[in-house]
Amino acid sequence: SRLLTMLESVSAYVDDVVAKRRQPDYKLGSKIASVVSMVPRIQPEVFAKSFRNNLQDLLMVVYLSNLTRTQLAVAERIGKTP
Repeated sequence: SRLLTMLESVSAYVDDVVAKRRQPDYKLGSKIASVVSMVPRIQPEVFAKSFRNNLQDLLMVVYLSNLTRTQLAVAERIGKTP
């Protein structure tokens, strides 16, 4: 939530400068440009596909861990049966 607050603050500052409601601070503008240039540019479709793939991988790990836990529980019950 802190990051979102900071982004909203920077966005409001830029909007005010563009609308000429505020005098631009060139040092601050340079820092904003520097930070923005560090963010990798990625197409929304590529990001969505990568996110879906990573989510599917995570869900597979969860599924396999649950399956393993179930199989261990079954094996323990079979082993305890006389």
